[in-house]
Amino acid sequence: MYKTGPTTEELKTLLGRARAKKGMFEGDLNEGELEIGQISGLIDDIIPAAQVVENMVSEYEEARKEMMNRSLHG
Repeated sequence: MYKTGPTTEELKTLLGRARAKKGMFEGDLNEGELEIGQISGLIDDIIPAAQVVENMVSEYEEARKEMMNRSLHG
């Protein structure tokens, strides 16, 4: 099907109801669908998971300080 392209009827069968639920929530990737890649354009580089966590903590600390400053200085 990938080489020839699916017909309209094949697409209707493949993209039927509850396929997202089966894929995303039930983990059934054979009968379900998994929507990924929407944010892939935002990825600039590949970094280790530890660096991702460090970046998140750092961003949290910056946001926390900013919120504290706003609450103290109106």
